[in-house]
Amino acid sequence: MARKIKVVIIGDGAVGKTSLVRRFVEGKFQEDYIATIGVNVRDKKAWGLDLSLWDIYGQKSISPGKHSSHYVGAVAAMVVFDMTRKETFENLDQWINELYEVTGKIPLVIAGNKIDKIRDFEDSQDVPFSEASKEQFQEFIKDSQYHKTVYSSESEFLPVKYSEYKSWGKKKKKTLGDKISYLFTSAKTGKKVTKVFHTLSKKIKESQISFD
Repeated sequence: MARKIKVVIIGDGAVGKTSLVRRFVEGKFQEDYIATIGVNVRDKKAWGLDLSLWDIYGQKSISPGKHSSHYVGAVAAMVVFDMTRKETFENLDQWINELYEVTGKIPLVIAGNKIDKIRDFEDSQDVPFSEASKEQFQEFIKDSQYHKTVYSSESEFLPVKYSEYKSWGKKKKKTLGDKISYLFTSAKTGKKVTKVFHTLSKKIKESQISFD
């Protein structure tokens, strides 16, 4: 009997980890945000693999050491950030380094999530998000996109430019080679959600891990 393949889903709080997993497993999206407390584990059989998806909380107030304890036994990981909050992108290296201290260099997929919010901004403002002023982007996101119960008036919304994302990805590929891929996703619309999990599943198979 094939064993379950442990995959950890990590990244800052409120980047959409739980929503990505739910969209993939159930084909559903929930607009209301509910913070993950501890770990949510969901199973999904796909592409010949019996995946055990560990959706791990991202709150910074919780000890990083407690995050690390959940990485034991993981054979692959998805690291998620929010395309509208640059800080979550800048924290990717921290998440990856913490993960690798426990697991070694396992296969990774990076998901730049909430690309739908970037599209909403461009459609509404009729300007490429990369050319918009910080104030214009901040005002739009705060006023029309986010629940005030999740973010405070001090929350900062800065978009991650494609060039920044791709430049970071190229640098990582030099050190990690084929162990890393990166995609833009939207748990809300479903854009590339299946693809990001399929990409990770392919990397798991290519890593020559025994599944028996």
